[in-house]
Amino acid sequence: MKEILVCNAVPIYEEAPVSLLLLKEKQEQILSLLQENEKETCYLIVPNSLSDIKVSSKVTLIRAKQDFGFTYGNHSALLKVVEGEKAIPYEANELEKAKQVVSVEELLGEQTKKVFITGNANISGVFEFTKQITPRKILDACKSKEKFKGMYFGHPMGLLIDESKLDEEILLTTDYIEILDETNCVLHFLLKTAERFSRESCGRCVFGHEGITQICMILTDITLKKGKQADLDLLIELCDRMKEQSLCEIGVTIAKVVSRAISYFRNEIEEHITKKSCKAGVCAKYVTFHILPDLCTGCMECADECEEDAILGKKKFIHVIEQEECSQCGVCLDACDEHAIVKAGAVKPRCPKKPIPCKK
Repeated sequence: MKEILVCNAVPIYEEAPVSLLLLKEKQEQILSLLQENEKETCYLIVPNSLSDIKVSSKVTLIRAKQDFGFTYGNHSALLKVVEGEKAIPYEANELEKAKQVVSVEELLGEQTKKVFITGNANISGVFEFTKQITPRKILDACKSKEKFKGMYFGHPMGLLIDESKLDEEILLTTDYIEILDETNCVLHFLLKTAERFSRESCGRCVFGHEGITQICMILTDITLKKGKQADLDLLIELCDRMKEQSLCEIGVTIAKVVSRAISYFRNEIEEHITKKSCKAGVCAKYVTFHILPDLCTGCMECADECEEDAILGKKKFIHVIEQEECSQCGVCLDACDEHAIVKAGAVKPRCPKKPIPCKK
């Protein structure tokens, strides 16, 4: 069997194309390293959309069917691509295959790590750090817009930390970091992340694909005020099984994210179940709309727009929203020129319980 080397330039994250960035910056060096490599045949896998790249006779250029994807971080999936098949993993990354399959960064022997930082970071975009680093140094570089809540290191790291872990050194291996501040809801973030992993999974692995599906269902129930006290323990048990049984890293990564989120942010998540409250005011079912009595002029504009007839009042009377009837659609917000209607999370404004004459 001939010896091969596979170099992958397909990004894991569409919004964090580190490999493409390096390929454009150091294309000649990358092609030269492949040409000079001792392996009999070298393959360079690039996104289908990439143009204007020429390789030598020793290097075989393969255009992937996708421009990005989590499965392109798996060695067994990349070997399938070389064989002309879809990027579907059949096992987790192993040290033996790491000799055959490398990323652009690994081929170049980069001593630093480029990452894309997004979310509620004051400064977002591309950053370059040492590979061994504390999250605090990353936070010092990008800052958070409001009070810092957490930092998410995307696939394949699957690390979600709170402030208590900022000074613990980590090995930076992801291309994607997201900053969470006090305006973020951890539950909402978890559901969004789990849904992303669901789209990225290949669907062939019971504990990977089905496990992610179960995670999404449980998290969705909690966001819809249908959560039960036992849900968090059920999630932890499910994640433990996924870490043991998933065929590749995708199922393992999301399991680590969810279990760590419960470990560090359990109180915030539990409040959705026990107090029916979303502290950040993000989860729609936990958000309520209120009409501020000091600003309401009793114009009836909001009541006319409300399809649920959830707004009580008449001309020159302060209007009141019936919370049981309100669908949280938000149409009334746009209808009010006085900006008298506000959304509220855990802290509610003081409003009359029934319409009273306006002061204005």
